[in-house]
Amino acid sequence: MIYADQAPVLTPFPPAPSLSHPPPELNELQRDRSVTRFQLADGKTGWLVTRYEDVRQVPTDPPEHTRPRRLIAGAFTARRVEAPRPRVTDVDADLVENL
Repeated sequence: MIYADQAPVLTPFPPAPSLSHPPPELNELQRDRSVTRFQLADGKTGWLVTRYEDVRQVPTDPPEHTRPRRLIAGAFTARRVEAPRPRVTDVDADLVENL
């Protein structure tokens, strides 16, 4: 549901407790206001869409969306996403070992 009639949510959120635990404010938005307006510190506003199902329904403006998408698409190929896996696995193992 879109909450356009409510005051914009102020961002950025406070720091997350950890990488695997988003800020409580974001959890509340996902639960209660999954599509809502937000306002940055400089006063600019936009839309914050917090649930995957809702993001998939967001229309994009092809002329404004296509060019940037083409520019970054190569960075997200399966091969490039998989390439750092061995290093990430090693770093993760070292971190866990040092706990």
